[in-house]
Amino acid sequence: MVNRSPQPSPFVPGSGRLPPYLAGREAPRHALRDLLAYLRVGEGAPADAVLSGPRGNGKTSLLHWFQQEIESASPPIDTVWMTPSGVRDLDALARQLAPRRRFWAMRPTQLTLSLGFGKAGWRAANRDDALAPLLVARCRRRPLVVLVDEAHTLDLTVGQALLNASQTVRRSSPFLLVMAGTPGLQHHLNTMAATFWSRSEKLGIGRLEDEAAAAALVRPLASETPSVSFDGDALAQVLEASQGYPYFLQLWGRELWRAKGDALRIDQTLVQAARGAVEASKTAYYEDRREELVRLDLHGVASTVAQAFTARASVPGRELDAAIVSALADGASHADVLRCQDALADTGYVWKPPAAGDAWEPGIPSLMDYIQEHPA
Repeated sequence: MVNRSPQPSPFVPGSGRLPPYLAGREAPRHALRDLLAYLRVGEGAPADAVLSGPRGNGKTSLLHWFQQEIESASPPIDTVWMTPSGVRDLDALARQLAPRRRFWAMRPTQLTLSLGFGKAGWRAANRDDALAPLLVARCRRRPLVVLVDEAHTLDLTVGQALLNASQTVRRSSPFLLVMAGTPGLQHHLNTMAATFWSRSEKLGIGRLEDEAAAAALVRPLASETPSVSFDGDALAQVLEASQGYPYFLQLWGRELWRAKGDALRIDQTLVQAARGAVEASKTAYYEDRREELVRLDLHGVASTVAQAFTARASVPGRELDAAIVSALADGASHADVLRCQDALADTGYVWKPPAAGDAWEPGIPSLMDYIQEHPA
């Protein structure tokens, strides 16, 4: 008899995989589709798109969804996926924007001579003004969307060149730039001397509401053959434990899948069976985050900030600043407070959603509990 491998779990906790069901995110998906509509009729998007939010909330997954959306478009639209590690200078950026298979189709008859051409392909010759003609020439052949993940780590020169080129190219050519990163992305973009970025389409990617979080668990199981369902009380327990954090939802889904065996209904007994493995993964994740804060000399500040969020979903900026001041040594300057605020946002410990005004939220409320319970 042949032993069959068990059916793999539909849930994919980790980094960047598109979940089995992309729950919620209606607002950012509509916004991205609206921008893409301009390219479908041969026009440049009216603005870049900037996705920001704490780690683990699915920004990369949303980029993958958008890439699939683009690739299904008619007429065809090209995509270039970038990460900062692959574009450390302008020449590398130029090579990514003009793939090898098209080098010879884009000879200097279409591009200005400011772009060099060598064995490795187009070179920007360290001139940021060389990128716009390259993109215009490429977009004449087919509309283009550039997707930049982890954009909060972009080299400043590369980022400034990309933003400037996008602004120029979008005026006359079907082009769209989409950048995704942690809450520190907006501060990072402010350092690039391209202030017009603030008129981009800003999309906050945070934790899911209960209805969407439930769908992220229920829909993949219901679509299995045979279908698997939840008891209401069991689902409520999982939602409370996951706090709408997409990474935790995928953890719960995976462990419930492992625990259920041949069962077709997930009840509280199965939730308890899965809980230990989920909590172990969460603790390892929290400990990584705690050590990160310790290395940044921010653990004490983070613990004090957590107290300001006790039983509150958000706090105004002045209260966040007051909590930081109380945690710092006497004589802390305004610059010290801003440094700590930026660092806490960079790690995703706290963040300010673009549409929330001056209201700051915890990245993961239960992480704040862990920080308070585990001293440096």
